[in-house]
Amino acid sequence: MIVGEQVPLARLSTLRVGGPARFVCEITSEEEVRTALGIARTQGLPWRVLGEGSNILAIDAGFDGVLMQMKSTGIEQVHEGNGALVRVAAGESWDGFVRYAAKEGLWGIENLAGIPGTVGASPVQNIGAYGTEVKDSIVSVSVLNTETGAIEEIPNADCNFGYRESRFKREPELIILSVTFLLQKEASPQLNYADLLRAKEQGASMETPATIGDAVREIRSRKFPNLSIYGTAGSFFKNPVIAPDTFTALRDRYEALPGYETANGVKIPLAFVLDKILALRGYCEGNVELFSNQPLVLVAHAGATQEEIDRFADSIAQKVFDATGIKVEREVRMFP
Repeated sequence: MIVGEQVPLARLSTLRVGGPARFVCEITSEEEVRTALGIARTQGLPWRVLGEGSNILAIDAGFDGVLMQMKSTGIEQVHEGNGALVRVAAGESWDGFVRYAAKEGLWGIENLAGIPGTVGASPVQNIGAYGTEVKDSIVSVSVLNTETGAIEEIPNADCNFGYRESRFKREPELIILSVTFLLQKEASPQLNYADLLRAKEQGASMETPATIGDAVREIRSRKFPNLSIYGTAGSFFKNPVIAPDTFTALRDRYEALPGYETANGVKIPLAFVLDKILALRGYCEGNVELFSNQPLVLVAHAGATQEEIDRFADSIAQKVFDATGIKVEREVRMFP
């Protein structure tokens, strides 16, 4: 089960930075999770769980512990009424699952096509795109509680989902083993997002989950770097949500600033601020830059380090604050 020692985290994360992990275990079952935990406890080492490493900034110092890389597979479908309950192993590819659902004619996650990572990571971040969040389709999350040793089935209402948030970010002792989704058999396209409307106007088919998923992947291919070429974790920062009066004051200064009302305030597209207000599209310092096609995306070139990325991200956040008074948060998490 231990497949490597002193494995560079740069090889296990899409940003391609990070020092060595002492032990790396590929996990394909609950039993292997327990075995890996036993190894960590016997040797007095810390442990962490990793999927495809697509939303982390791995530290230069590496990880002197046991890293469990989720590789479990399996999709089990249970039909119920007009919907389908689908239980998916944590190590399954997220986009692979989206393609599976589309092939089965099931609706609900097609707008999340093309997002890198594993199914097990999807509730941690409450991944979202093009007007859809994964929480809207999740019924429950099955976890191994490492403090009690018990398997728990956590219902959606107890996952504390928020904008790119969940309890799983704050409770790493809960190791996600599988996720159960409720997908719809009847057509329920969500096409109100501007990019999707534009694609439809330009002739893209939006009749099935498969064609919508393909359209989303095409849009993402133009906005996001190719992971086979660039070191990136996709959108590095969250879109800030600010108070309505703060938005009004900013709108007086920047008339074209878009804003979208939410239950918690007004969401601002940070890409607009970086591009139209600060002119930072393609901005580069050393080996790190904001992607020219989408300034919300940070790209790490060959030779970049975690420390360099940290400095760059902090400098971008400071520029945003100086211009707008908005404190931006990172979407990408430090690891470990």
